[in-house]
Amino acid sequence: MRKHPECGVIITGDFNQLWDNFMKTHYRFVQVVNVVTRGQAILDKMWTNMEEVYTLPVTISELGSSDHNMVLLKPKAKNSVDTGCVTRLTVRCMGPKEKATFSMALSAIKWEPLFRLDSCADQYSYYQTVICNLMEICFSTKIVTRHTADKPWVTDWFRDLVRKRKRAHMSGDLNQAKILRNKVNRAASKLKYNFYQTQIAAMLIGIPRLVEAYENNNGT
Repeated sequence: MRKHPECGVIITGDFNQLWDNFMKTHYRFVQVVNVVTRGQAILDKMWTNMEEVYTLPVTISELGSSDHNMVLLKPKAKNSVDTGCVTRLTVRCMGPKEKATFSMALSAIKWEPLFRLDSCADQYSYYQTVICNLMEICFSTKIVTRHTADKPWVTDWFRDLVRKRKRAHMSGDLNQAKILRNKVNRAASKLKYNFYQTQIAAMLIGIPRLVEAYENNNGT
């Protein structure tokens, strides 16, 4: 600080019972966190000498198994970093209930008119029309929100669980927020494990083909 008094500094962390007033008296730092971060106490603090360039900090739900709220400090000026964007997509509802309905409707179809057609092209066209009409009836569409930065293992069910956790935290229902936090953590671990296991399995299936192609190309 003596060599570079113009530099900007932010000191963050879990201060717990640490005596930190010396930062104010000796370095003229300002502690900007004014919301509780664990229970009814402000244990996680942010001391800085450039508080004027940041908005007031806010707390969001805990990360992982921590019992401390996360503190979010945003700059007032917009940055130029590309953090992705939100998009809206039209998807079909294909849950267990919809699939069961589709299976029952499909088993009830009478295919005699298809067999009376003379050409394969007509039979295929008839079959395609029946299946598409059945899908329109059984699998309704809905508009969903996606973010381009979403992880590939994130599902709609997981997104809904995260939204419930956030709503519980924002409403002050800390007990429900902790229950949902644990559910989110367990779900994230399971989804990531299943996703990467699938990726590894696909890679292992493709390895013999790559070896065969390599051997063919090299004449071995």
